[in-house]
Amino acid sequence: MSDPSINQILARLTGVDKPEAARLGELLGTTLTPVQENPGWTFYKFDLHKGPIPSGELRLSKSGDRVLLILTPAEQPGIYEKDIDLAQWGELSGIDVNPRIPPEGTDAYVYNANGVKLSFQWTHTSRRLRVIALEWGSGA
Repeated sequence: MSDPSINQILARLTGVDKPEAARLGELLGTTLTPVQENPGWTFYKFDLHKGPIPSGELRLSKSGDRVLLILTPAEQPGIYEKDIDLAQWGELSGIDVNPRIPPEGTDAYVYNANGVKLSFQWTHTSRRLRVIALEWGSGA
C-alpha cells in the first residue's frame, strides 16, 4: 500500500548531504512556510497534497549543524508496520521505548541511513505509524 511511496520519499531525503529548507522543499514537492523562530531554531510547516504523508515540520538550527524533519502520516486509513519494508534501511541501530505516550505507548525503531538518523515511531500494541523523523548533524 504505502510502502513504495514512503520508502521512495525517504530514499530521496536521506540522500541529501546539506539539508537546507529550499532543497528539502524541492524534494518533498512543496513549499516550506516559516512559522516560528527562537534563538536556536527556525521552524517550518508544510503540507503534501498527495500520498500517505499529508504534513510535516522542519526545524533548522541557527548554528547550521542540526536539522530535524518530521513527517506525519495520514490518520486514515493509517499506516501500519506491515505496510513498510524496513529492511531497506539496514540494521536497526536502536529502539526508543516511550510508554507514556497515550493511548498505548510507542516504540521508535532507529536506523542510520547514509549518516541520517531515521526513526519510525509506532504505537506499541497496534503498530500504527505515528511519525517518521530524520535528523542530520550532531550525532545523527
